Amino acid sequence: MGAAARSSRYRSRYLWGIACCCLATLGWSLSGLFVRWVPELDGWGVNGYRAPATAICLLIYLALRYRGDLKRHLWPEQPQALFVVGTFFGVGSTLYVYALTMGTVASVSVLGATSPFFAAMLAWLVMRERASAVSLAATVIALVGVAVVVQAEMSALATGFAAAVISLGYAFCFAGQTVWLRRYRDLEMIPGIALGGLMVFAFVVIFVGLPSLPLWQVGLLALMGLVQLALPLILFAEGAKHVPVVPAMLIALADVVLNPFWVLLVHGEQPPSGTVAGGVLILSAIIGATLYESRRQRVAAQQEV
Repeated sequence: MGAAARSSRYRSRYLWGIACCCLATLGWSLSGLFVRWVPELDGWGVNGYRAPATAICLLIYLALRYRGDLKRHLWPEQPQALFVVGTFFGVGSTLYVYALTMGTVASVSVLGATSPFFAAMLAWLVMRERASAVSLAATVIALVGVAVVVQAEMSALATGFAAAVISLGYAFCFAGQTVWLRRYRDLEMIPGIALGGLMVFAFVVIFVGLPSLPLWQVGLLALMGLVQLALPLILFAEGAKHVPVVPAMLIALADVVLNPFWVLLVHGEQPPSGTVAGGVLILSAIIGATLYESRRQRVAAQQEV
């Protein structure tokens, strides 16, 4: 294969990866829209239906992908990795939806975006990966942004503080999920996420009680499980194979803008001004630290060569 053909093939794969990441982010950004369509439900009610729908969709995808080899991927040599990822996913997705029912979509999205800083902390605890001085400075800036967003939520809503705390809990769980996915990157981890969805469903049925809903609401939440969670997970996993980490992460950050935008457009929910200001600080810190770390790793790789 000639150089021109290789270049064309790389470019087509790269564009395919970018398209997958963009579609995944678009799907994720619909969470607030779906939750606002069922305002009478709390986080347990939403997740009681969304979680099993997500799990079923992912299991169908795995069955179609692996066919006769499915059993080996559903029960790998290190099943504890699937359990840890499933637990982080189950708890995190529940906290995320619960936060959406209590706070503004903008603040939940912005605070959820702090997960890279929690991931850096967990990576140090689990894998002894040290953060750079720039990353530590970015963390301080992000914490200032968090304080601004929390204050804005407390002023706007009676449940604002609780929503902010729950949002940070979701960010921590998502960070834990990310770190474990990286630690066991040689395993197929989608079964772990499917397991997390089934764990949430079992918990709701046993300890909370699954609410009886009209058929259209059941269908809406099942559609949420497919369009807002299962398909984006599959698309982002596919896109990440062909796109470097930094652009993939930056594309995913578009959720912070798109999620509040859809809710504003359809439901008229306007974010507090403090949330916007704090969000700018948090996003600036994340983008700056991400670009710096990418450059630092690239220079280190060139020096090794």
